[in-house]
Amino acid sequence: MNFDALENYVTSTPLTWLILTMASFKIGIIIYEKTNKNTLLQPIIIAYIIIMSAILITGTSYKEYFDSVKIIHFFLGPATVALALPLFNNLKYIKSLFLPIVITLVVAGVFSIVIAVGLLWSLDANLQTILSMTTKSITAPIAIITSKQIGAIPSLAVGFVIITGIIGALLGTIIFKIVKIKHETSKGFALGLISHGIGTARAIEIGEKAAAFSALAMGLSGIFTAIFLPIMISFFK
Repeated sequence: MNFDALENYVTSTPLTWLILTMASFKIGIIIYEKTNKNTLLQPIIIAYIIIMSAILITGTSYKEYFDSVKIIHFFLGPATVALALPLFNNLKYIKSLFLPIVITLVVAGVFSIVIAVGLLWSLDANLQTILSMTTKSITAPIAIITSKQIGAIPSLAVGFVIITGIIGALLGTIIFKIVKIKHETSKGFALGLISHGIGTARAIEIGEKAAAFSALAMGLSGIFTAIFLPIMISFFK
């Protein structure tokens, strides 16, 4: 048997990467549940490790992998829209907190971008890398579009999005305990604002109110960044 030909066929077939991605996440869920939902063993982290290992071992480029799993990327949109259900169920409560929500969104959104830019600037990073970091706290589909508009590198922007989401999901619960945050709404809004989809997945485990406010924060943060970030970048240019 020609093993080289077999390996080349398997690694070059789009369906292989699609199956691997879905299987990796399923393995992540199993491990997460078996370890009593250990924060350090989030399903997305396990899946990320498995997929990255496979990509590195086979020498597959990110573009080849992304092209193979585009259907998953396509369904990110409908999946995000589905988060409107907990929002609808908590609409009255959300309306009562309209002003605090707007203030938190603007202050935290601006601070998140400023701290990211300041950190990379202090490390003498190039302009494209800095710009790619500015979209780290919005969901991947919006980050890709926005990064193109501001002259950043979309693939790098997505990398920052994933890393930010994982770190937020990992450290969020720990930080909530340290600063003694008890309200589900505050936890959810913070996770959605900083850690987008991955943070929202963690918020769903906390409760319905946390899920609703996380989805709200993720949506508003994406809109806020997509509208005002290109304007600010063009102003400074």
